[in-house]
Amino acid sequence: MRIAICDDETRILDILFEKTRDVLAKENRDAQISLFSDPKKLLARYREDANPFDILFLDIRMDGLDGIRLAEEIRQKDSRVLLVFITSSAEYVFRGYEVKAFRYLMKNELDFGFSKVLRDTIDELEHSGDDRFTFQFGGETISLELRHIYYFESKKRIVNIQLSGSSYRTYAKLDDIENALADKDFIRCHQSFLVNAKKILRLGGGELVLKNECVIPVSKKYRKSVNDAYLWSLR
Repeated sequence: MRIAICDDETRILDILFEKTRDVLAKENRDAQISLFSDPKKLLARYREDANPFDILFLDIRMDGLDGIRLAEEIRQKDSRVLLVFITSSAEYVFRGYEVKAFRYLMKNELDFGFSKVLRDTIDELEHSGDDRFTFQFGGETISLELRHIYYFESKKRIVNIQLSGSSYRTYAKLDDIENALADKDFIRCHQSFLVNAKKILRLGGGELVLKNECVIPVSKKYRKSVNDAYLWSLR
């Protein structure tokens, strides 16, 4: 689980971090928590990766780029991240519906309201992430949300599963994975590659470029199906 907190008040940022860590400890959950005091730096992360976080806590009133405008920019790239607005005023509540905010929390309610909001958000995240790829490797069972996977690459008996900043391996046949994900957004582009069509940035010249700038070859026999899948993913 990847959580980001953005607030230009260092004091509030520290409070939210401590409260988040406390809730996760009580729930016995692991998460990566990223802190941003500059909203433009958070936006820069979304220019590098279309969905770097699962949950976002955003202050609404920030210097330079307020939370509503920041959320609008983020929504252009990521429609699934759960947004929680932290605010000292209720005047922006209705605008938040335009960016599909999941919850609002007033700053004067942090002490008694934050824990419930975070637990509700985690619960929503777990129930909305039904599209997963589950596999075993090294005696472990691992389950990944499909939306975080960029591509599968087959190397002999091993399949590498590439995410934005990490990768996994499993013993499998790429054909079997392709069949299992036939109704998802994954498309075969090469004998050795199965890619997430929603992660394609551009096509051409016998290759495709993913949103993480990774270049993947496209075999001639797959070019039409890859192009069709890419266009469909833009719907």
